[in-house]
Amino acid sequence: MTAKKLFIIATLCVTAFVVQAQNRMTEEQRQEMRERYEQYKTALNLTEAQQSQVEAINRSFFEGLAALRASPDSRLSKYKKYKSLRDEKDGRMKEVLDDEQYKKYQDFQKEMKEEFKENRRRNH
Repeated sequence: MTAKKLFIIATLCVTAFVVQAQNRMTEEQRQEMRERYEQYKTALNLTEAQQSQVEAINRSFFEGLAALRASPDSRLSKYKKYKSLRDEKDGRMKEVLDDEQYKKYQDFQKEMKEEFKENRRRNH
């Protein structure tokens, strides 16, 4: 297999795992996510106007994820839609946040991705 095909397969597997893991979250994990979201809001130092906009962006993103989970589409199709949702979210966040806040947002996203990878390694 080519490296490109392997990368696509690996990415699809990660995406499928994320979708399944979100469905299996315990109440404790949900609470932890809520707490992390509060830390995230505090770290970004959002204004009230920004808070409502960021919440709307996140709500729209998670509604898209829920629809994606319920979709009978192929993994590749779901991955493409997920990537589109993520890119749309990032673009909307860039419009709402100033440069410093957006940099913190990107750092937070990278941190979450690394934690996900680490948790995945521990659980497999």
